[in-house]
Amino acid sequence: MPTDSAVIALVNDVCAQFARAEVARALAGHSTSHDEHATLTERAARLDALVDERWRELVKAIRAGLPGAAQVERFMPVRPLTNGHVELHVHDTSDRRLVVLLTGAQALAVGAHMTANGAIVLDRIGQKLDPGLPHVKAAPPFAPTGSTGRQATPDGAAGPPVARS
Repeated sequence: MPTDSAVIALVNDVCAQFARAEVARALAGHSTSHDEHATLTERAARLDALVDERWRELVKAIRAGLPGAAQVERFMPVRPLTNGHVELHVHDTSDRRLVVLLTGAQALAVGAHMTANGAIVLDRIGQKLDPGLPHVKAAPPFAPTGSTGRQATPDGAAGPPVARS
């Protein structure tokens, strides 16, 4: 049975090989000669074959790690229905089970409100979420006092993203 580290290594390898294949395909699309295009296309095909091989190994490792008697759990606190609605299974203060039926839009609104409420509560008890949040560009209205306040541009409009390590 594979270890969790071995499974994670396989996942990382599948992702890395897939990314390399995508880069080779993109470079082939911008190649300047027929030979360069052929070389890069062949490299992408080899990497795709490697992705397929590693994927099969990953599936095999995951199946080997799951117990044979594992079954889908029937109870789910939030269950999407085929008609686009969502069931929310809850308990009231008397520990009575309730099922709340929500439309998709209502479920999204409830989820957003619960997330915002959770963030406010965590902030009030001193647990700061800032380190885990993405950086907000210094653009109006977020420009700090005394800054130049450049105009905000849609993502990608100012050129490709800068790689950061």
